[in-house]
Amino acid sequence: MPVEPGKIRNVAVVGHRSTGKTSLVEAMLFQAGAINRLGTIEAGSTTGDWDDDEHNRQMSLAAALCHVEWQGRKINLIDTPGDPGFQGDMIAALRVVEGALVAVSAVMGVEVQTSRAWQRAEDYDLSRVVVVNMLDRERADFFRTLESLRDQLSPRCVAVHLPIGAEHELTGVVDLLHMKAYTSPEGEREAAPSEIP
Repeated sequence: MPVEPGKIRNVAVVGHRSTGKTSLVEAMLFQAGAINRLGTIEAGSTTGDWDDDEHNRQMSLAAALCHVEWQGRKINLIDTPGDPGFQGDMIAALRVVEGALVAVSAVMGVEVQTSRAWQRAEDYDLSRVVVVNMLDRERADFFRTLESLRDQLSPRCVAVHLPIGAEHELTGVVDLLHMKAYTSPEGEREAAPSEIP
């Protein structure tokens, strides 16, 4: 079914290598109902990484395009490689989108490619949303990562979601815009919102 041009959004998913960009795109596809199961990097079953070399290296080697339909809009997602050896695809993707979704590891914080992607997006005057990813990992620290975002990228970075728990005890997130909590068993689509614990 055709979509009105005003309801189409083009977003590049960018960031340093191993920040979960491809897994994030996979989760977005699953959440929107575009796919019926979550693929994994380890199993070589993600939608974006389909090439044998990508499976063997367990990393994206080229940009991958996919889309989701969400709340009456079509969102074209360009999942870009995070390795600096393949940054040409990231640069090309940022030239053709209206916004960037910047993935940052809650363990590592802002890294070299994060800064490069942010600066390119700044140069192209793109809207940006940062996703602090990997919150369930050992040594993950949301607040330390938020501070590094403010120090190294922009003092205007502000949290719109907060984690419930930390590291292996992460149980969900709080949506600060709507003041609701979201907790869901792993591998399921979004649960109904609940009161903030």
